[in-house]
Amino acid sequence: MTESQPQVVHRHHWIVRVTHWANAIALVLMIGSGLRIYNAFPGFAPRGESFCCWPWEGSMIADNLTFGGWLGGARHWHFAAMWPLVMNGLVYLGFIWLHGEWRDLVPRRGFVRDALAMAKFYLWIAGEHPRQGKHNALQRGAYFVMPYVAAVSVVTGIAIWKPVQLGWLGALMGGYAWARYWHFLAMAALIVLSVGHVIMVLAVDPYSLRAMLTGRYNASLSPEARNARPLVNLLPRRAAKAEAPDE
Repeated sequence: MTESQPQVVHRHHWIVRVTHWANAIALVLMIGSGLRIYNAFPGFAPRGESFCCWPWEGSMIADNLTFGGWLGGARHWHFAAMWPLVMNGLVYLGFIWLHGEWRDLVPRRGFVRDALAMAKFYLWIAGEHPRQGKHNALQRGAYFVMPYVAAVSVVTGIAIWKPVQLGWLGALMGGYAWARYWHFLAMAALIVLSVGHVIMVLAVDPYSLRAMLTGRYNASLSPEARNARPLVNLLPRRAAKAEAPDE
């Protein structure tokens, strides 16, 4: 069986590509500096009190995972990266709404069924890659959730940035300590989603990196075409050989 002929398609508009990489840089700066700020007071309860829902009170984040050098420096970096992150996000969301690309990122009817089918394939319960189109159901779920998690991060961040002027906003979240707690959890969720995204790109569809750089994607090398699981059938020849009938 011969390899599939290249089926190069245009996959990502240049605005999507630019905002994607700008978001990645801003997010790294925000997370690293945010962890440094957390280390200045590694907990959520007021001094002398305990917090109900955080068993690691007083435990600091490893310095090599933080950014900014000290509390003041981290705050400067955090606030400097905040504005590009928010504006970049608004440009991205506005573009995909006006351009219609949001249709590729929201869960469709039968989402739960399709997500379970994708999970079974990744867990070697099913043998054939489900039909997916541009993104599979698990990707759609992650891409759909991420803007909401980012919005929670922004709103809670503003509440703890201006605790006096926006005291009413902090009160809606349960107070300053709770607003800081929700902010930390939103950041943790963004880290999980982002790291999971990077791992799955490298382990399942490294060919999609080209699409995020140039906009072009070879559909004949899609995970569906290669029947690819994490670290399995990464190369098209292996996929072709696996699909060849026994002689």
